[in-house]
Amino acid sequence: MPLTPLDVLQKQFGPARKGGYDADEVQRFLDEVREAWEASLKENFKLREELATLDAAVDALRAEQDEIRKTLVLARRMAVDLESTAHREADVLVGEARLEAERILAAAHDERRALQEELVHLKSTRLHHLAQMRALVDAHGRMLDAIEAQD
Repeated sequence: MPLTPLDVLQKQFGPARKGGYDADEVQRFLDEVREAWEASLKENFKLREELATLDAAVDALRAEQDEIRKTLVLARRMAVDLESTAHREADVLVGEARLEAERILAAAHDERRALQEELVHLKSTRLHHLAQMRALVDAHGRMLDAIEAQD
């Protein structure tokens, strides 16, 4: 059984034999030991309470650290997923842009071909009209020559 400050205080010594110690001096020393011991026990109790408080704080911080770690892992996964999604969406947009560009180029090519065909047709029509006008002018010239010859 451990010794307590109360045990020190209540300790009774038998009568001193010859050459024994001064009873008052022994009592003063025992009082000093008891007071020091009580102070040590109080400090020990206080330190145990502080340790329990700090242990609880460490446990709370560890739990918070675990939550932060889980959150960080989740954030990293989300970042990877977002990046992957962004790449896929970018690939889709680029593909759609390429298809639209090809469609625009095909439409422009078709329009150019149609315009070239129309230009050829217009040139042909112009030549045809010029030939008709020339024939008409020649016919009128012959008619004028015939009228002049009658006079």
